[in-house]
Amino acid sequence: MHSLTRRTSIKLIAVVAAFAVAVPAASAASARKDSGTAYVSVTHQEGSTLWVAGDIKDKILGRGAIVYQTKVSAGQQTGSVLVTAKTVTLFTPTGSLTGTGKATQTANPDGSITVTGGVVSLTKGTGSLKGHSLKATFSGPFKDNIYTFKYSGTYK
Repeated sequence: MHSLTRRTSIKLIAVVAAFAVAVPAASAASARKDSGTAYVSVTHQEGSTLWVAGDIKDKILGRGAIVYQTKVSAGQQTGSVLVTAKTVTLFTPTGSLTGTGKATQTANPDGSITVTGGVVSLTKGTGSLKGHSLKATFSGPFKDNIYTFKYSGTYK
């Protein structure tokens, strides 16, 4: 009977240990509201692809860098273009998030340029961000060759 009790105790310890490991992982993946600002500029063009890079300041992730490749197509309104990014990567000191994004860029009658209706879905993480995601909406102006995007969304 002592041997059976010992085996039962070992199994119970294993179950408790597995639960203890799983609970932090589950809470790390719980949804949290996030927001931040991205400052980006076009760095160069290769064929029809524009390369854009910059830095971010994020409420949860802190400071980081962002790079993405865009394709531009005609927008729904005169003076607007749809900008689609098949690959968006956000880098932090401890990991990265990769996904897709899109937005509408409009040249306004006063000469200003704005970006509206932006959505980004970063679903593949590496390093400390493995298993995490960031889905957000964004918008902002283009001034002095810099896009300033304010974003808000959900970090899991």
